[in-house]
Amino acid sequence: MELTNFSRVAIIGGGPAGSLTAYFMLDIAKQLGIHLNLDIYEPALYSAPGPKGCNFCGGIVSETLVQMLAMEGINLPPDVVQRGIDSYFLHTEQGSASIQTPLDEMRIAALYRGAGPLDCIKRSAEISFQDKVVYKSFDGFLQQLAIQSGANVITKRVAEVIREEPFPVVVPKGGEPRRYDLVVGAVGVNGGGIKLFEKTMPNFKAPQTTTAFLTEIFMDREKVDKYFGNAMHVFLVKIPHVNFAAIVPKAEYVSVILLGKGVNKESAKAFLSHPDVKKCFPDDIDLSPKSCQCHPKVNIGLASPVFQDRIVMVGDAGVSRLFKDGLGAAYITSKACATTAMIHGVSKQDFKQFYLPACKKLDVDNKLGKMVFLTVDLFKWIPILSKGMLRMVQREQQPNVSDKDMSMVLWDTFTGSNTYRSIVKRCLNPFFLTRLFWESFKSLLSRKSEAKIIDYTATEEKS
Repeated sequence: MELTNFSRVAIIGGGPAGSLTAYFMLDIAKQLGIHLNLDIYEPALYSAPGPKGCNFCGGIVSETLVQMLAMEGINLPPDVVQRGIDSYFLHTEQGSASIQTPLDEMRIAALYRGAGPLDCIKRSAEISFQDKVVYKSFDGFLQQLAIQSGANVITKRVAEVIREEPFPVVVPKGGEPRRYDLVVGAVGVNGGGIKLFEKTMPNFKAPQTTTAFLTEIFMDREKVDKYFGNAMHVFLVKIPHVNFAAIVPKAEYVSVILLGKGVNKESAKAFLSHPDVKKCFPDDIDLSPKSCQCHPKVNIGLASPVFQDRIVMVGDAGVSRLFKDGLGAAYITSKACATTAMIHGVSKQDFKQFYLPACKKLDVDNKLGKMVFLTVDLFKWIPILSKGMLRMVQREQQPNVSDKDMSMVLWDTFTGSNTYRSIVKRCLNPFFLTRLFWESFKSLLSRKSEAKIIDYTATEEKS
């Protein structure tokens, strides 16, 4: 089963995984001298703000993905990147620390998958022309790359994916069925798109998911610059159901991102009323979520099976990265899928041999990621470890300090700049563990010393 001249390919879903798969397939086809008829089915309007163009994402592109895209000749335009992130603040209940980007380069991009929050047009109408912000969609940018490469976008929802052996058939709502040589499922885990494949792929199980809560808080650009600058804020605080919490500054808004099983509006309310969170904002900002907000599912597992003859799943519909860098996982799976389909073939055996290893590598890394976040939770509940971690970071961030082991571990954990395997490997280094336990021990001695001083002072006052 091979794709040849004038083969027909359908990609259901025009987000990053779908658009990048189309881009890579058409690029390889051009190099091979093959003409593909490639359709992308995507009803979302990425030029529209709010739910019509939204794709349920916090909007962080890791430095690793920026570099990988650049190697493909894909450079993010300035009007897509809402802000470059060059540092982040780690907040715990024992204190806070600032961590700078490795090599002092601004390589993380904060952006919108759609064309901005729901009320951004109304906000834009209230300010002067020179202060207006252009909210250009990241997903729309990638989709245009696919179109320029030769993809045809069909703005219809898909009602069914069926088989007329040996070919899959796509049935769009209100349209005629179309037979294809390959169907790529890039439907994500939100909405009903993934159910299209339950009948077509025997024993198909959708990926395991957890929940997220995303909301946008409006602040004018001057206040965002003053209170957040180019720094993301990550919080390790004790809030029920919340495994990960972050605030990401963009243009005139900051995105609040909460991840965890059972996270909901009450979790968001508890988070936004936490003293460490409130300190990040000016006193006159209303922190009750009133702008765009959503409660999407987040992929934390591998679909099974992830392919059949002439059908394959990419991006979140197949496998992603745990709690971070979902866009990077979309790049990895879409390129592996495109390479397999164009160079090797579209049979079940071809995908098993050449595509599945990329998916399994991500899945195995996610299992290590679960260990990493269990450890992160441990630091939340054991103050001495949290204090030792902060002391390490504060020392490493001083000028002329070359060993930045804890800073690198935390940077990679929360930004998606490296694999969980690499993070675990660094954490198990004896020198790293020795430093962590030593700093934790010193923090314990410091607390005991402070306690003795307090007890002595209290005794003097009584006498």
